Amino acid sequence: MDILKLRNVFRKFARGNLSHVAIMKELSITERKANKLIADLVTLELICPCETRQDKETRYYETTINGNALGSAQASKPVSRATAERVLGEFLDRVSAVNGNSELAYRAESVIVLGTYLSAAKRLNDLDIAVELLPNWNDNATFKSVCKASTDRACATGRRFRDFFEQMAWPRTEVMLILKNRSRTITFCGWESLFEMEELRYCVPIGNKKRIATLIEHGRPIEWVTDPRCPARG
Repeated sequence: MDILKLRNVFRKFARGNLSHVAIMKELSITERKANKLIADLVTLELICPCETRQDKETRYYETTINGNALGSAQASKPVSRATAERVLGEFLDRVSAVNGNSELAYRAESVIVLGTYLSAAKRLNDLDIAVELLPNWNDNATFKSVCKASTDRACATGRRFRDFFEQMAWPRTEVMLILKNRSRTITFCGWESLFEMEELRYCVPIGNKKRIATLIEHGRPIEWVTDPRCPARG
């Protein structure tokens, strides 16, 4: 199976709407092969049955943490460390801008950098970042109003949502898209997926380090050096 084609399927059908019919159409394979592929993906724990979507004729699936990682994987060329450091600095600037924007429904409470950026490698495949988003408003009525304004902005620009779940998730997606800024160097990792990783090496440019250490109890935090945008490596 072409891994890039499979990655695109995972990106397109991540929220519980993956079925053998979708796989047949996207990969141009027979129903028998599609069902076999689904069985293999379940065994590999890349997808699991979607419990929130029931259908008598079709079984739907959603991507797991590992499946989401595959869906977000990059196929771009390696970049130099200097480029990665520049991209990280620009990313942190966007975090500051997002956190100062009251029109957005969410703020970046914590940012974690992990992966090969913390190694001594001179060339990196990507810049792995995890972001914890929290509501920008404690008042429920205000929060709902800001979320509605977010989806209204998206519709005004011509964006169409595939389903109700995608529309509900849009206020979060809007923030993540602003943070990514179309960068091919940045790969986002699921925030909660970090909690299950053993011996995870990470650094915290933004956030409460003690609190995060309790969440990633099996992790190995790396301290930042004098310049808060340049973690200790090696």
